Amino acid sequence: MDKVAKYKELKEIINHGLFKKIIKYKPFRENVTKCRVYVEYPGQDIYFMLPYLTDEQMIEIVELVNIQFPTIPPDSNVDIAAFVRYIYGQSEKNGLLRSNRIRNEKPDWSLPRRFLGLLYSIFENKNNYYGLTILCEMEAHRLGDEAVLNKDKNKLKEMEEMYLKSVKYAHKCKSHKQMFTPYYWAYKYFLEYGNGKKALEYSNLTIVGANNSCLGGKRIHRKKIKECMEYIEQ
Repeated sequence: MDKVAKYKELKEIINHGLFKKIIKYKPFRENVTKCRVYVEYPGQDIYFMLPYLTDEQMIEIVELVNIQFPTIPPDSNVDIAAFVRYIYGQSEKNGLLRSNRIRNEKPDWSLPRRFLGLLYSIFENKNNYYGLTILCEMEAHRLGDEAVLNKDKNKLKEMEEMYLKSVKYAHKCKSHKQMFTPYYWAYKYFLEYGNGKKALEYSNLTIVGANNSCLGGKRIHRKKIKECMEYIEQ
């Protein structure tokens, strides 16, 4: 691999936009596209390049990401959450809760965590509470995966703390969805882990948080609330 050339291409991709799935310009990898239309998320290419970046290059890429990362919650979090998830090398939402691939692969997230840790520090310094909300929620998912896979109580505790931080930052930036959905995912991971007491606690928090949020009545969130209510009634 020509590391210098690929690094330049990575910067070009990022400069065209972080959260777009279809971008009409030169592709990063030859097998990505036909007709020179880029059809993957830039987060995937960041993940792909992490092992080859020098310390200085990683910092430069982090700074480019910081420039484009929203500070105000958008109407939809989908593309932004996907961007961060892909930096972990994960294409599935919510890890092992929806896919068995992680169970089989047992991925190493040390480099993605180093990259996102640098981004987290910038968000802290700039009071980008929305960015912190998303990073905390995405990291909590990965900690939940590790806790369940390895039956690791320490990871489970870290997961819980990270979900709570996501909710805290969500209130600071008024990201209404994350005012309660981290509670829901905490409930799901505690249930998967086999901690019924904590699952019950977070199913209750999900309902309370959703009722306090202006998004609790949306159909997709009503399904989460109904699931939590059914669990409580068991």
